[in-house]
Amino acid sequence: MTLFRNALIFGVFNLFCSTGFSQLAPVETVSEALTHISSSSVKSSLNNRQRVSVAVGMEQQLFPSYLLARATMPEKSKNYKLGNGDGNVSVMFHNPGLNTSVRVEVAPTPFSDAAVFEGVLQEADRDYEISPRIPWNFEKLRGLLQPTPVNFTVTTYIDNEKVSHRTVVATMRSVNDCPYYWEDDETGSGDLDLNYMYVAYINEDDPVVDEVLSQALQSDIVDAFDGYQTGDKKRVDDQVFSIWYALQKRGIRYSSISTNSSTGVSPNLYSQRIRRIDQTWNNRQANCVDGMVLMASVLRSIHIDPVLVLMADHCVLGYYRDAEHKDLVCLETSMIGDVDLRKVMSVRRRKASRKLFSEARQRAQRHYRNSKEFFEKDPRYRFIVVADVRKSGIRPIGR
Repeated sequence: MTLFRNALIFGVFNLFCSTGFSQLAPVETVSEALTHISSSSVKSSLNNRQRVSVAVGMEQQLFPSYLLARATMPEKSKNYKLGNGDGNVSVMFHNPGLNTSVRVEVAPTPFSDAAVFEGVLQEADRDYEISPRIPWNFEKLRGLLQPTPVNFTVTTYIDNEKVSHRTVVATMRSVNDCPYYWEDDETGSGDLDLNYMYVAYINEDDPVVDEVLSQALQSDIVDAFDGYQTGDKKRVDDQVFSIWYALQKRGIRYSSISTNSSTGVSPNLYSQRIRRIDQTWNNRQANCVDGMVLMASVLRSIHIDPVLVLMADHCVLGYYRDAEHKDLVCLETSMIGDVDLRKVMSVRRRKASRKLFSEARQRAQRHYRNSKEFFEKDPRYRFIVVADVRKSGIRPIGR
């Protein structure tokens, strides 16, 4: 799995430390409207003031996961930006005069209904961006398992005169493609950090969660899931272990699938393939990210707070052992399949699983300790508290 390209140079992040762990400040997600416009579009707009430029997605790449995760989030208003859309389809042009009427029409696609924006541009000699609200078909977005080309036809009228009719061919990516970083492409708009998107694949509402918990209770490691209610850290660990044991008994094995037909399409846009938690459970396959989001989903449902510890080319799951978030341990979820319990005598399975669970914690803690210095100076290393991202409005993509 490749979470980041080694040559990637990011901006500076603010870090803070708590109880021995270097933690990043809460991830900012609300204010980032998709205003990265390709440099060619910007230059064309500036060189020819009458030309209308159309931008679709991130370098003409659209991610269903991004559209689903941010569907209910309002975009931050900006000067000379009109419309209440999500910024995935935008029109840019120069306003030649005062109080110019404008109408932008976006034709329907297989994934969206038609959209229209009408308004008045009050200030002359200004560059405006218009982003109509696109009525996305969320069910179709959830069901898209491989990338496909999509035509976006946009017609623009200025003072009732048609000035542009353009069709942009974009790629609608698979719902399993998670964008996590978009580098500045010399537009001056800055890099777009999308690492919070990993949280969109955590789904505490998925029916699979109940299946995992049911099987975990059958092991009699714990008699109930009560999160932090008892204040007993060992009981918290036992609850986590019972979930680990259920996943082991399920037969989930390590399987790294991170390359697809869209890999490397853009040198500036970085994404990671992530299985939905029902795909991991049903197919019994997971890499470090898949196992991390599955276990995080189950922990969230029983009120044990998970964190995502992202490192260069790897990640591990963290969870707090107390409600005050003072005691955090890490777990190497990619080790779940290291021991095939079917080959272990039934009376020894729990002991074998407990031993592996302990080793997975030790390895993850070692990964973190060895990388601790990088959390303070290398933004490829991230510490994402899932609860904080949920509060910001990022929702599960569902299925």
